[in-house]
Amino acid sequence: MNKDEILAMSRKENGLTDERGRMIEMQAANFSMTVLVLLWFLLTHLAPLDDAAKYSMGLLVTATCFSSHSYQFVRNRTKTVVFFTVLFFIAAAFYLFAFLSRVVHLL
Repeated sequence: MNKDEILAMSRKENGLTDERGRMIEMQAANFSMTVLVLLWFLLTHLAPLDDAAKYSMGLLVTATCFSSHSYQFVRNRTKTVVFFTVLFFIAAAFYLFAFLSRVVHLL
């Protein structure tokens, strides 16, 4: 194999992004989740919201964070990823239960 063949195989395996690009995407996703959680905290503590708004926002934020960490869990099972996956699952389940029982009156 010559240099061009190896380079072509590498591009085919990695798609359009390289390892650095994937790392930057993961860092951007983690930064976005941090901003999302911070805004959620500020809005729920500073703005006068009713229960429906609080539980809806809580469910959206925790479900988003849970889905992101679940994806990371499939790819990388570090202790930190496992911890946050479990933590956000519990939080999402709590907000789902609270939303269904108090807002929609299903439970």
